[in-house]
Amino acid sequence: MKKVMFLLLGLALILPWTIRAHDDDHGDRDRDEHGRRGEEHHEHNVRTPVHLVGVIPVPGNPVTSADIAWTDPVTERYYFADRSNFGVDIIDAEDDVFVGRVTGMAGPLPSGGGTATTNGPGPNGVLVTPKRELWAGDGNSMVRVADVDPNSLNYLNLIGAASTAIPDCDSATAHYCGRADELGFDARHRLILVANNAPLNVNAPHAPIAPYATFISAVPPFSVLGHVSFPNAGGLEQPLWDAEIGRFLLTVPGKIVNGLITADPSVAVINPTTEMVEKTFNLNCPTLAGNTSVSANGIALGPFQHALVSACGFPMILSALTGHVFNVIRQVGGGDEVWHNPGDGRFYVTGLDMRTPPVPSPAVQSLGVIDAETSTWLQNIPDVRGKNPAAFAENNHVFTIVQINAAIVAAPATDNSTCAQFGFKGTGCVAIFEHDEK
Repeated sequence: MKKVMFLLLGLALILPWTIRAHDDDHGDRDRDEHGRRGEEHHEHNVRTPVHLVGVIPVPGNPVTSADIAWTDPVTERYYFADRSNFGVDIIDAEDDVFVGRVTGMAGPLPSGGGTATTNGPGPNGVLVTPKRELWAGDGNSMVRVADVDPNSLNYLNLIGAASTAIPDCDSATAHYCGRADELGFDARHRLILVANNAPLNVNAPHAPIAPYATFISAVPPFSVLGHVSFPNAGGLEQPLWDAEIGRFLLTVPGKIVNGLITADPSVAVINPTTEMVEKTFNLNCPTLAGNTSVSANGIALGPFQHALVSACGFPMILSALTGHVFNVIRQVGGGDEVWHNPGDGRFYVTGLDMRTPPVPSPAVQSLGVIDAETSTWLQNIPDVRGKNPAAFAENNHVFTIVQINAAIVAAPATDNSTCAQFGFKGTGCVAIFEHDEK
């Protein structure tokens, strides 16, 4: 009996160590396998670079004022905010041709004038919901809703609107809340979150007040449900819905006062049901990027809850769960809008080529390509005057808005943009990039 008990006791002690060793071996194999898959994925992305293949002309006025873009898998269209033509332009993302425009928006209006026509430009941010409804932030603190279902009788017509104005910056006669800017869509609760980035006090001397974001029901009649304010912020930029954690992520620029950073740029994590900020991920630019920038612009969500944020003048990859920064991409500038394409596993940004020396030299505006799985830079492609990329996952075409200025419109021979490479001078256009599968 004693021998049996000693034997059982020995087995009880040995068995957990055996299981633990087996688990450790299994974990090591998983990590090794993931590492091999990551290396193979990265090598594949290196072997299939992106290159410029053409441009799409845009009818109407030259594109001198444009903002955010969006690709939609349901309608298979690419949309971009074309303030120069007072609406949102629509391009067939499969055939790469212009197919229509939603009109009736503010256009390139000024801000800070206190009237409905001096209260910000539009359209600004754009997105399309699964119901084929286009949402756009517009001037005078308005959000517009349009039907973009090609099979609908209301196709390309505005079907709703909501005002994001609040009493602190708007009254019956004075309008200082500015434009309704970028927005995000919570598919779970059918909510839109839209940013008012630069409101002014409704009372003289119309000093800046805290930026704020507005919750709007995506169900008709598109009622305003509430607001969340951001004291001491230097603006508001891109709301992004993170379905896995059920929260909005919102990029918040910091602030510099008298040459000193008084507020770091950050990413706010917002609960859509309580309409409150639950936590904030501060981004210290002197530590992360070695500069005193306080910028925070676009944000895009990739695999493993890794988010690309344009902040401190660079693209940086951080955890959407903890805010930990994994990598700062220094080969390209951060730009404004950024995009994750699940079709090819890459992030896209636009900014100056930041390599030393840049290619070509001097540095030009470029489309930057980043491996979303390994958080590493892959390549830059020159895209002079290109901005705000968006990719269509079905064919992995990448689009950028090529915006020119009034001086180029007046003297088309001076046009050095991507459009001019294909004979479109003084007009602006949309550039198309695709993969080299050789």
